[in-house]
Amino acid sequence: MKRNKIFRLNSLRTSLHLEGCSVTHYRQLHEFSSEAEAEAFFEKSIQELLTEGWYDTESIPTDENNKDFTPDELHKMFLELTERLDEFAIAITKPYLEILPYPTSETTPWQSKFGGFPYFPKQTPYPTAPDGTPLSLLAQINFSDTPTLEDLPENGILQFYIEATNRTAFGLEKNPQLEQSTFRVLYFPEPDMNIDNLLDNFDFLPTPVGLPLSGCLALNLAVKSSPMSGSDYRFKSLLKSYFPIFQQSELSEQMENSLEELADDFLEEYEEKYWQLVTGHRIDGYPKFVQNDDREYFLDGEGYDFLLLQMDTDDRNSIKWGDGGVGNFFIQHTALKRLDFSKVLYTYASC
Repeated sequence: MKRNKIFRLNSLRTSLHLEGCSVTHYRQLHEFSSEAEAEAFFEKSIQELLTEGWYDTESIPTDENNKDFTPDELHKMFLELTERLDEFAIAITKPYLEILPYPTSETTPWQSKFGGFPYFPKQTPYPTAPDGTPLSLLAQINFSDTPTLEDLPENGILQFYIEATNRTAFGLEKNPQLEQSTFRVLYFPEPDMNIDNLLDNFDFLPTPVGLPLSGCLALNLAVKSSPMSGSDYRFKSLLKSYFPIFQQSELSEQMENSLEELADDFLEEYEEKYWQLVTGHRIDGYPKFVQNDDREYFLDGEGYDFLLLQMDTDDRNSIKWGDGGVGNFFIQHTALKRLDFSKVLYTYASC
């Protein structure tokens, strides 16, 4: 008689499936000449995994009245989900502006750049920290020279400044931060093209010792696309709304817990394949996180879900946010449409 067994550990990704003369461990298929050999391998693999510290969730006693999915049902659901991994990634893919820095000996005041000196009208008060320290330019984007993308301005210069005297962590007194005290985001909708009207002496600036880069980098921008990071606080809700498996009703508490574990296992599968696609410098699209996505704690009726700027660690261009970290600026969609940059959420984290 053909033997069929499934041994489920505390992760569906480490399930073992015995069927006749074959054993599937995760996605690797092992074929044997007899069912006895297959079962011997099956039992040996179980013991090896348990020795390594895994535990068999099926052996943990549960309330008999609290019905759960069978191991076969859960394993089948897991396989169905992972078979549609790429389909889901495509469904949540969106465009962004990829930023490609390059060294340059000189930039114009109006040019898109990382670091360097900003475009700045003489009659405009220069941004400072609460103690009066002038802030340093982190990035400047001239939208008249960038590819067009929905929701982004077609013209104007957007600037990001941070306090760079090592009194803060890259311009953050707390993390994340909404108050533009030690950082600032400025927008000039109609840049003045007369250089005589622009500030040309920046000797008042302190030596920037708290910037993630030194010097100045010019920027090229191009439209690309990528799916969402599994670390994004919105990922789980998108996953559950996409797959009917998670929309079942009248489930026991144990069943709901099992579906939550199933979502976690799918997320791990997804992250292994797609996590690198959100790295790099960008505007719009999806952000990268090296720790937690804390935006879920700033949902004041609307999330800070638009990525205004991501500057990543970039060894090639000597950009370093701590130990392999990343800096991100977020804005609410409604504020962006009004071109109101007074409320921007700034976050930084390193490995």
